[in-house]
Amino acid sequence: MSTEAAFDTVHDVFRRAAEQWPDQGAICSTPFPGRDYYPDGVEFTYGEAWTRIEALREQYADAGYGHGHRVALLLEQRPEFFFHYLALNGLGCGIVPINPDYRHDEMLYQMTHSEADLAVTVGSRSDDLNRVAALREKPLPVVGFENFPEGLVPAPPAPFDGPPGPETETSLLYTSGTTGRPKGCILTNEFYVQAGKWYLSMGGRLQFNAPERMLNPLPYFHVNAQAFCATAMFLSGSCLIAQDRFHPSLWWRDAVSTG
Repeated sequence: MSTEAAFDTVHDVFRRAAEQWPDQGAICSTPFPGRDYYPDGVEFTYGEAWTRIEALREQYADAGYGHGHRVALLLEQRPEFFFHYLALNGLGCGIVPINPDYRHDEMLYQMTHSEADLAVTVGSRSDDLNRVAALREKPLPVVGFENFPEGLVPAPPAPFDGPPGPETETSLLYTSGTTGRPKGCILTNEFYVQAGKWYLSMGGRLQFNAPERMLNPLPYFHVNAQAFCATAMFLSGSCLIAQDRFHPSLWWRDAVSTG
């Protein structure tokens, strides 16, 4: 399988996949009875996901979000994380994924340090983020994704002109903070695309025979799941499968049930 095509953004990668493989699975959540989203599991094809991504991209653009803005996402392991991320990526906005296990002080530090222009969250965490926003010097609008774009306020002027490209920021990911405050790492479109291509080229026990189906136990705020694995799947028309969090007792059940 060739991975030699050139892409300016991860949004471009997904667009190509949606054009070539519209009916193949793209993003899948495993079933988990009692969970407050998709308890029976769900899978979106590339075509279905692309429709949602483009609708969101237009809504963000209508509100003025563009090249150089940063948007924090607290969307857990939901497929909607990727819909918002890729919509924003197509406009040149970087994302700041929030660890859903963060408590108030950790979230306040991240939102202050990142200087995010907007936070999009699951409704159950809106109050937590609004308390953070109240303590931040720079305004931080908080919007629930369930009724998006309700509550989406106009963005400040975009920092950069022109379309996004390989050097445009894709994400600001934070380290675990084991030895001090978490460090923010700026990752570009070029990094994501090259990471995905490298993953596909590893061979050996990681030989890809697209279309593949990859069950990844790592969270979407982690560089492996988001940059390496997800981009590799999108480059190859394959499907990324995620649990809501790692469940050792359900791993083999989920591996079998999701194909």
